[in-house]
Amino acid sequence: MQSKFTAIVLAMLLAVSAFAVEDTGNAPAQSKGWDDTFTKFSMGVMLGIGPSYLKGAGEYYDAEKTTGISIMFEMAYPITDNMALRAELGFDGIFGIGSKYQYVHREVKDSVSSSSFEIALFWNMFLSENFFVNLGPAIRFPWFKEIVEIEDEKIFSGEPEYGNDLWLDAVLGVGFKIGCIEFGFRGGYELLGFYKETKKYRKVDIHELRFRFYFMYWFGQKRS
Repeated sequence: MQSKFTAIVLAMLLAVSAFAVEDTGNAPAQSKGWDDTFTKFSMGVMLGIGPSYLKGAGEYYDAEKTTGISIMFEMAYPITDNMALRAELGFDGIFGIGSKYQYVHREVKDSVSSSSFEIALFWNMFLSENFFVNLGPAIRFPWFKEIVEIEDEKIFSGEPEYGNDLWLDAVLGVGFKIGCIEFGFRGGYELLGFYKETKKYRKVDIHELRFRFYFMYWFGQKRS
């Protein structure tokens, strides 16, 4: 747990340092009429929502689909007039999955939810004046919460010991940007499983396939 908070603190320090960076005037000039894209260092905030499919969860839970949300802070670094690197940090989470079953003629409810601190790096390319694609890796540091109830009496609430401490996602996105406003769609596949094998629990092969529709506001960009 301490390592998770250390990672969060370091990432936040990186964000604060980025705010202090001044425009040096060395950003590439717009040569193709791009609609005020990332021709200088830029910062923005993003809110996303969409479904998550927990592949393999159907063997253990009542459903594989749930809803997730993202709240991110992003920075864009220009490379050319139509390419940029985008660094992202923030939080992503799902509302949870669960199951109901009978044990010794008693009803058992088992539910699991997760949230994660996310750091990502994307290669962003504009294919036209406003339309772009981006791709890259995302590293997530998750928190799990499991609640187990028997006959509506809570017998366990906390973080299960079989949750993985690190996830790695491959992310692909498309979007449309007009001045300071951006909206789009991202899809990511979790390469490292939700759960890890321990002495008490066998490995559970669950991987999240997440989709997020998002809206973003970029500071310092023209209002079209």
